Amino acid sequence: MSPRVRGLLQPALNTTMAAGVAGAVLFGGTSGVTAAGSAAPQPRSVTSAIAPAAATTTTTTTATTTTSTHHRRHRGFTGDWRARVLRVAKAQTGDRYRYGAAGPNSFDCSGLTSYVYRIATGKRLPHSSSAQQGRVHRISARAARPGDLVFFHSGGHVYHVAIYVGHHTIIHAPYPGQRVKRERIWTSAVTYGRVA
Repeated sequence: MSPRVRGLLQPALNTTMAAGVAGAVLFGGTSGVTAAGSAAPQPRSVTSAIAPAAATTTTTTTATTTTSTHHRRHRGFTGDWRARVLRVAKAQTGDRYRYGAAGPNSFDCSGLTSYVYRIATGKRLPHSSSAQQGRVHRISARAARPGDLVFFHSGGHVYHVAIYVGHHTIIHAPYPGQRVKRERIWTSAVTYGRVA
């Protein structure tokens, strides 16, 4: 699992671990040896186990605040799906372009859009700009909103896809030798699509 995805899932994993520890303490745990090699706790009464369980939960929750700055950008998704898409896309700026890559540290154009949508919304897009165009609802340029996809055309086919940021700008993985970046749309040969 990549560090970025682990950072997104860390709060859920910590909550699950805390619930498991609290359940083990409250209901007596298991007998045998723990992962650290010491003897596992023996069953205790429910009333004597409540305070240690609360302390364990607090300790585990506090540990989640020590994630790196990059992970904090993803954690605690709030707001609508568009804000989440933009937050994840912006967090990828500076990552390298690599043909055929779909994250977490390098991308091609369709790999970036599919990664961002999977992380931000849970929706899976194919790893091809033309296939992604077939999976969206076409919308007009006037109807385009931040988080929608922008498809670039040449000679009747799609050659590039990007995430619309607004004000005629996109976040995309441009081409070999470049990094994921925000840039103005450079052509009028584009169509817009909204992932359903």
